[in-house]
Amino acid sequence: MSVCIYCGQEGKVTREHILPSFIYKYQYSTSSEKTIGWQEKSKKIISDEAKIKDVCDHCNNVILSELDGYVKNMLEHSGFFTQCFLKEQVNINYNYSLISRWLLKVAFNSSRASEKKLDFFDKYKDIILGQDSDLSGFAISAGLLKPLKLTPSEVEKYGHDLNTDPSGYANPFFGRISWVEFESSECAVKQIVIGAAIFHIIAFNTDLLRARKKALIKEYLEVFKGMALIRKNESKINITQTPLTFIDSMKNHMLRREVEPYLIELSKNFN
Repeated sequence: MSVCIYCGQEGKVTREHILPSFIYKYQYSTSSEKTIGWQEKSKKIISDEAKIKDVCDHCNNVILSELDGYVKNMLEHSGFFTQCFLKEQVNINYNYSLISRWLLKVAFNSSRASEKKLDFFDKYKDIILGQDSDLSGFAISAGLLKPLKLTPSEVEKYGHDLNTDPSGYANPFFGRISWVEFESSECAVKQIVIGAAIFHIIAFNTDLLRARKKALIKEYLEVFKGMALIRKNESKINITQTPLTFIDSMKNHMLRREVEPYLIELSKNFN
């Protein structure tokens, strides 16, 4: 008998999307191209919707599905479902408990699939399920990717695939999850990008004192210019453009040696 990775109950398990299905559905509605992504565990590119396979029906289709539904509505109301996002700032109304639980859910599922830094996110399962209200063990932030200005020759070559606007700017809709460069053994920072929306989850070691967490957040904000903390005691945030384009947001991941052969093969489709 299988055991649900979230609630620990024995029974039939289902497949849970790592990135929610609503992201793939929007991509399919705007393009005939297959979705592609990097599978960390097997070190290869896959053309499929990434999932984990050990979540019970109740956790998957009731508790976690409600979190997906909340964030989908939040992103829709903020205008993120567009093929070329050009706004310099966006106001988001949020429920801190729901958005943080959703971000932790995506980060945990991703770490489960990759088997990397799982200890940072495994401890949040009760919070994700709504069974623990202590939200002091992590911090979350948000920002925007800025549009990338293409040259006339780049527009001619890549404009159609990147849904470039008439002025030559590109900021296409993608969904992706990655680690970001932040040197610390006391925390891990996971990045979730949906279109032009950037979300970071800063997961702290369990034994960190409050003062040390505040110091790490200060260091983090000095490194990641333009990212704004989503605060527990508020319900609205104005997020603005960071210095990063969609290319920059993928750079650290895509420049890894094991990814290079796949990028060379994919680039042939654009030549």
